[in-house]
Amino acid sequence: MDTKQRRAVLRAAVSLPLAGVLAGIGRSAHAQSAAAWPSRGVRWVVPFAPGGAADALARLMAQKLGEKWGQTVLVDNKPGANTVIGATEGMRAAPDGYTLFQAINSTLTLNPHTFSKLAYDPIRDFSHIALLGVVPIVLVSNAALSAKTIPELVALAKARPGAISMGGGSVGIQLAVERFGRDAGIKFAYVPYKSGIEVTRGLLSGEIQVGMDASVQYPPLVKEGKLRILATNSPQRVPSLPDVPTLAESGYRNSEIGLWHAVLAPIGVAPDIRQKIEADLRVVLAMPDVVQKLSSLGIEAMWGSSDQVVKLIQAESAAMAPLVKELGLKMD
Repeated sequence: MDTKQRRAVLRAAVSLPLAGVLAGIGRSAHAQSAAAWPSRGVRWVVPFAPGGAADALARLMAQKLGEKWGQTVLVDNKPGANTVIGATEGMRAAPDGYTLFQAINSTLTLNPHTFSKLAYDPIRDFSHIALLGVVPIVLVSNAALSAKTIPELVALAKARPGAISMGGGSVGIQLAVERFGRDAGIKFAYVPYKSGIEVTRGLLSGEIQVGMDASVQYPPLVKEGKLRILATNSPQRVPSLPDVPTLAESGYRNSEIGLWHAVLAPIGVAPDIRQKIEADLRVVLAMPDVVQKLSSLGIEAMWGSSDQVVKLIQAESAAMAPLVKELGLKMD
């Protein structure tokens, strides 16, 4: 499934009615009816440290759901191991709806292929609740690079094979860089970083010439003339970056749909409780102030049903697995 098709899966999710119960998910001994739930505080596990966009998304959802439910929703940061620590924490919690887990694509579609042993299965071990939003990915350069457009970057890279340094902060980004390079017939000197913040620092210091990263922190730096955004890899132009072309406009595949966030629960959550959370998230993500706040964080609010989350995991995992194997990418 290509980028346009995968993005269509996301778009279609917004207009679908609430999904039915996933096969095999039944009530557990911990379950209670949705009418009485929640009768106490809910824990929202986020697999990142406080301060980033994922944490901000979690805290916004916690605030709005807490107001709606009349109970505290506590954000519990469990960073580390490319989100494996948080995912394992979320999976092992009691399946009563009182622990939710916020995942990103790599948690569910790349970790199973890059870790030789993983404590969880992204399909079998979770109750998939809803898609929350997507973050556009941008191809950005430092101001010293002579190339100011994607065609100019490709021409420069062809003239200087392997001499253009490209940085990224995740395995997913590395795959995106590899796919773009193959499409364009060029080779970058890839520099792996531990986070998007380090990618930004590398661009500003001149350690790397080009980076591929989430769009969140770059518009202010572009406005200051320190960096340039050459393209996004979204199927259409991003509303918050209307003047930035897509890779497709230069004749190349969009490497990824971007970074997406979803919320899950341990397997076995009662169907009516799962459906209540799913429905309430749909309401929250449609609130104008939520849409505006997420946009300021570089996140496009996009609700998707539980079924759509499962389909997205399966489609993206199938698309990424061959390239992960070919490149021999391993996290352990």
